[in-house]
Amino acid sequence: MHLEKSGMTKPEFAKSIGMSGSQFRYVRARAANPSIEMLAKISAKLKTPLYELLEDCKLGGRRNLSGKQMAKHLSVVLKGKYLESGLEKEQFAKILGVSLPQLYLMLRGDSNPSLLVVAEIARRLGIGMWELLGVEAV
Repeated sequence: MHLEKSGMTKPEFAKSIGMSGSQFRYVRARAANPSIEMLAKISAKLKTPLYELLEDCKLGGRRNLSGKQMAKHLSVVLKGKYLESGLEKEQFAKILGVSLPQLYLMLRGDSNPSLLVVAEIARRLGIGMWELLGVEAV
């Protein structure tokens, strides 16, 4: 992460985004699985699009969305895929690899899944993670 952009020490930066120092160390060491909301906070604080932070390349024609916007887009995509599937919600949740309560939260746009969960759902749906989050066009 490009902390020099923030002008803060690591502990100051961690505190400013609502994370403990040890949590932040795990994220920096890639030993943690942060939520999309937390990643969006880090991105905003560093004034660098999340796509650029995680992919280490320019945003280009992709959209720079907030955590809430990504959760909302995930909800829209999942609703569409659920309706297309013709399955019961329990069956659809199993296909996605999430619990039924988690699926309900995602369908309402009230979920804050971790990046690994988003990546796995995208894989199971056969689309890209950035498409699922609305950063890239579907």
